Amino acid sequence: MDGITRVPALNMAGMAVSLLVSLAAVIAVFVYGRKKLRAPVASFFVGVGTFVLFALVLESLLHNLIYPTPAGQKIWGNTWLYALYGGAAAALFEETGRIFAARTFLRRRNDPVNAYMYGAGHGGVEALAVGAVTQISNLALAATINAGKAADILSPLSGAQYDSALAQLRALCGEGSVFFLAGYERILAIATHICLSMLLFRGLRERRAGLVALCYVLHFALDAILVLINKAFGMIAAEALCTVFVLLLLLLTAKLAPLPKKDEEEAA
Repeated sequence: MDGITRVPALNMAGMAVSLLVSLAAVIAVFVYGRKKLRAPVASFFVGVGTFVLFALVLESLLHNLIYPTPAGQKIWGNTWLYALYGGAAAALFEETGRIFAARTFLRRRNDPVNAYMYGAGHGGVEALAVGAVTQISNLALAATINAGKAADILSPLSGAQYDSALAQLRALCGEGSVFFLAGYERILAIATHICLSMLLFRGLRERRAGLVALCYVLHFALDAILVLINKAFGMIAAEALCTVFVLLLLLLTAKLAPLPKKDEEEAA
């Protein structure tokens, strides 16, 4: 029906693996923060709450206001404009959210350990909201397709909603490797949020405006470039580029905003 075939077992395996990887990554960074760094749990949940407020609520509100307008339709219809807009919006809301958290809830705990734990919460809840929930939805849709009930999903829809749903269902029947990459993408995203949090918190702590501005620029550049690379060369190329970016970001963070060494932790 409309190009929708049975979802291969490999695709569903990829969804399940990515779901488990997303969950495991969140647990791993949380446990490392608690057991190795002795970071307060509260800092993790400040990161969770800040992401929910600034990304899921405020940023989504902006998108919902802009999308119905002629300018919004032009943005969504042009890859370059979409990349620039998406990168700018993500950087603006998420980095500003970090500043808000550092200046309010964490103003007396603006140190590398709490910055790490904040980033773990910020990136962790994104991994659950974007990674885990998406894969659960994909698995449910795949099961519906394989049960021969794709028409039940599409029949109530029309127009743009129908086209969007049809494209989503077709994608589930496509290349299986992309579903395995989704979990890996969440690992990279969590690492990015931890690094940006540590860099930005140090910038605020030492009143280094250039370091704070760098976090905005890096966030914008990563999101915008990934959209363009994914559109031009596909998801594998985008994830390869993202891997290089994250490795360089880890090196930059280790140099500019390192975690305390073990002997320093014990002395503290």
